[in-house]
Amino acid sequence: MFLKKIEIIFNIKILLQRLLLAIFTAIGLFSPITYAQETIDLITLYEEALRNDSLLSSARFQNKAAQELVKQGKSLFLPSITMNASFDRQNKERKFLTSSLPNNDLLSGKKANYETYDYGVTLKQPLFNYSAYAEYKKILTQTSLSDKQLIKTQQDLIFRISKAYFETLLAKDQVNLFQFQRAAIQEQLSKAEAQFEAGLISVTDINEAKTKEALIQAQQISAVQKLKIKKREIQIITGKLPGKLTPLNPLITFTEINNLADDWITIAQENNLELQIKKDEIKIAESEIDSRRSGHYPTIDAIASRSRNWDKGGFPYGSTNNEGIRSYSDAIGVEISIPIFAGGMTSSRVREAVLLKSKLEQDEDYLRKEIELKVRDYYLSIQTNFAEIKAYQQAMKASELQLESTQLGFQEGLRNSVEVLDAQQILFNAKLNILESRYNYIMNFINLKLSVGMLSIADLDEINQYLMAS
Repeated sequence: MFLKKIEIIFNIKILLQRLLLAIFTAIGLFSPITYAQETIDLITLYEEALRNDSLLSSARFQNKAAQELVKQGKSLFLPSITMNASFDRQNKERKFLTSSLPNNDLLSGKKANYETYDYGVTLKQPLFNYSAYAEYKKILTQTSLSDKQLIKTQQDLIFRISKAYFETLLAKDQVNLFQFQRAAIQEQLSKAEAQFEAGLISVTDINEAKTKEALIQAQQISAVQKLKIKKREIQIITGKLPGKLTPLNPLITFTEINNLADDWITIAQENNLELQIKKDEIKIAESEIDSRRSGHYPTIDAIASRSRNWDKGGFPYGSTNNEGIRSYSDAIGVEISIPIFAGGMTSSRVREAVLLKSKLEQDEDYLRKEIELKVRDYYLSIQTNFAEIKAYQQAMKASELQLESTQLGFQEGLRNSVEVLDAQQILFNAKLNILESRYNYIMNFINLKLSVGMLSIADLDEINQYLMAS
């Protein structure tokens, strides 16, 4: 008789809760705010990031600036023309220390006020300059390095937007799971209160359920805060807060990677952009060694020049009305400059460049080993995630059956409320583990493609297929 009363009271509470939930859901469905939220998938978010990401814009400007270095390098082999001009006003005065001077025109006059004009043009064409050749080789490698850095930044953008997208989805799913768990605890609390009122259980079960609800509420608050931060991370990349993100399709099945880890490592050694950039840095260091060694080599230039000079006066005549003296000079020839000794500076700078190149070679060796380790890590992580998903799915099915049997035992008086709450927690943990494993599988796949230098928009399209259709 008591059990029937308890069941009637509980059913009435459940009906009221479902009625309120339906009312609030209907209000939300027809709210203009809900309609204003546009569902955004991963590709749409990436396109917004392409237009607004500051890091990508910075890399583009850097790449355009590096292209100008090629023109600067070519200018080292082209002729240069320089022009100079000058104008002077001379005010001179001389004093004779003897009063008896011979009758000589050169000694006549004590003051001279006159103007001097001078201008010239020089044309220089390099014939042999090994330093310019080494500098041009270095510039070509620098532009190649800049191109690789731009591609790497684009790949990093794919990684960053994917990471922010799926971390936001995971945070949203965690909020929903906490909400569902809290609702389940509240339902169990209602059952416990009904049995307590009937005198079938002690107050301990009620206190346990209330404590559990308070803890879940605290975790839910933390999850909501995390979700807000993840949305702000997307805003940093795209320039605006995202709308409603398209969730991951719960029915999607992942495929196991058949390639061996060594195959991925071979691809990484050939295509990893960090490694390619480091190789370009070594080439630049080699060109720098050649450039510094050129300090021992002569330079040969063809030179042609023309100069004009006009003095309108001066001693001994001192008159500003005469025509002055005009001089002309034209020259054409070859200029050879041979360095002899610079105090050991050139040899020291060469040794410095050789040591810096050796450092870069050691950095490359370490980077190669580090990349190999990362590839193996991501490869094994994907295999682990694939196995985890299957295991957690089985665990979830088992925990659902366990929860059902525990709830039935509670209704029959064979189980207490604490055991029901524990069974609910096991089911919740299994669902959360499945979600995390699915998102980890996707991100480890992206990390693997990034580490081998093959992450592209095609991979983003493939991953976008994992999302629910609009």
